Amino acid sequence: MLTAWVALPGCAPGWQGDPDDDRVRVVTSFSVIEDLARGVAGERALVRGLAPVGAEVHEWELLPRNFVDLEGADIVFINGLGLEQWLEQLRATLPAGVPLVALAEEIEREAIPIQQGELRGGPDPHVWMDPRAAAEFAEIIRDRLIELDPEGEEDYRTNASAVLEELEALHDELAGTFARLPPERRLLITSEAAFLYFADTYGFQHAGIWGNNAEEEGTPRQVAGIVDLIRETRPAALFWESTITDRYVRGIAEDTRLPVAGPLYVDSLGRAGTGAESYVAMMRQNARVIMEALTEGSD
Repeated sequence: MLTAWVALPGCAPGWQGDPDDDRVRVVTSFSVIEDLARGVAGERALVRGLAPVGAEVHEWELLPRNFVDLEGADIVFINGLGLEQWLEQLRATLPAGVPLVALAEEIEREAIPIQQGELRGGPDPHVWMDPRAAAEFAEIIRDRLIELDPEGEEDYRTNASAVLEELEALHDELAGTFARLPPERRLLITSEAAFLYFADTYGFQHAGIWGNNAEEEGTPRQVAGIVDLIRETRPAALFWESTITDRYVRGIAEDTRLPVAGPLYVDSLGRAGTGAESYVAMMRQNARVIMEALTEGSD
């Protein structure tokens, strides 16, 4: 099972832990990719993440330990599509010749455009919210690790197969779960409109107070727009996400007399005890929260 290979992000030993450890050194931009990379790498590689669990990946600022990790990296996996607003700082730090792989830009599926806000029309970066895209991430990670470490090919392929099997089962599980939700209940309103891929995959209508966490958040215009939408559609609940404040959602909920549910996890895995400590656990936790909130009071 996928949960068997998950380790808490940030728990890998430091590059300096053993001078004789010549395993491939993998750096990832944030916890979701870190979790997938750990699954594919197994014991063949050391994996470190830059933005830690709980951090807002869009606006992360590199810390001294991040510079150390990047300077010792053999390969770096990021999401791309504008998610990492600090990409130029990362590029400037990365030693020459170290591959920088933007996973969301290498998969075959076409990006969904951002639907609202200052960045409207640009590619939405939250591709991993579709487990099938996360599986494509894992395949790319597998292939690039094999290129770096051909002797580990069998291990990488075996590990990746287990990851892919679990992600396929996850997608089927979520599809079955949401099939029980009536179409009129499938309206998902959140702080950041980061569920476009999720909504497209599982048949939800989706909107956020703002479009992307890289823009200004909670402006009067944004709030007025979402209040108008709520009054037109009357969703069953409003949702907030783990990496940002819930005050905007709660303020709107008070004005519109709707219940609030959350947190949902998008831009980070959850800390220990949240039930969202791995990618698979995160998606299941989101499904539980969504189903509970959107079925409350239904027949």
